[in-house]
Amino acid sequence: MKIYLSLVTIILLVSCNQSTNSNSFDRTYSENIGIDRSTAAGERLYQAYTALKNNCMSCHSGYHNTWSSYNNDQAWINSGLIESNDAYGSTLVIRLKNIGGNMPKDNPQIPEEDFDKIIDWIEGI
Repeated sequence: MKIYLSLVTIILLVSCNQSTNSNSFDRTYSENIGIDRSTAAGERLYQAYTALKNNCMSCHSGYHNTWSSYNNDQAWINSGLIESNDAYGSTLVIRLKNIGGNMPKDNPQIPEEDFDKIIDWIEGI
């Protein structure tokens, strides 16, 4: 019985560390995401998108399929997740910093460097 529980625990731990979500179309957001990086604004969006992909999208089986299609600022604004030039008033940021939210659930908050990329992007819109 101990061996069985140990194996189940190991399998669960390993599966939680995967970089993709096997029950979704991860290729959609891991390949060419269509963000024009030729401008400073496009580069900020790309950096923020990468931070979100690395810290959020692999766990959200429904959301990241939608988020992966947000390849411009207006799409993110239209989603209601961000407020132009108001990072700390944006739902996304409120949830990330556990200010009335709980993301990432049962995990440490995202690294400050990645959080700063998201703030810089939103404040620059």
